[in-house]
Amino acid sequence: MKKKDFINKVFKNESKVITEGRILRVFDFDDTLAKSTAFIYVKHKDGSESKLDPAEYAKYNSKTTDVFDFRDFNKMLNNPKVIEKNFKLLQRMLDNSNKKVTILTARKLAFPVTKFFKDEFGMDVYVVALGSNNPKDKSDWIEKHIKKGYTDIAFMDDSSKNIRAVDKLKSKYPNVRIKTHLVREHIDAEVQKYVNKLIH
Repeated sequence: MKKKDFINKVFKNESKVITEGRILRVFDFDDTLAKSTAFIYVKHKDGSESKLDPAEYAKYNSKTTDVFDFRDFNKMLNNPKVIEKNFKLLQRMLDNSNKKVTILTARKLAFPVTKFFKDEFGMDVYVVALGSNNPKDKSDWIEKHIKKGYTDIAFMDDSSKNIRAVDKLKSKYPNVRIKTHLVREHIDAEVQKYVNKLIH
């Protein structure tokens, strides 16, 4: 599905009440809503260590012998900057009380993220910190909400592994509207123009 089609189907009716079911909008945090100076450290079998930023980690093909260290993500955010186009979508959704909006992060602690939004923007956001980089954990969290009665779900993440995990729920729950969107660093001018019209 093209980016424009996704945005059109998921977000164009955000100001309307969808009465036939409960609405859930889920955002990843790192490299989806904001960027910060944080790294994932990888200790290899030979004893060497490398570091990856979140974008590199999302594409990294891990080996069974790799040991990951997420210590940077257990601290306060270092030099955070919002990703404007996705942040505006978050703001738009938070303005609509008819849906549950959640930031679902692999970080171990929710507090640094909630503090960032409160201190910088005066926003109260609901953050779930899974403390896990396993894509199935994000999928399981969303599935739990499907079982609670949510029937209209959109999920945005910069990790293709997380997107694929959530996509598997579509065949399992054919009567639930599940839309996923892989966030990319660059967005073409046509889609950006469309998003700007949507959120203003």
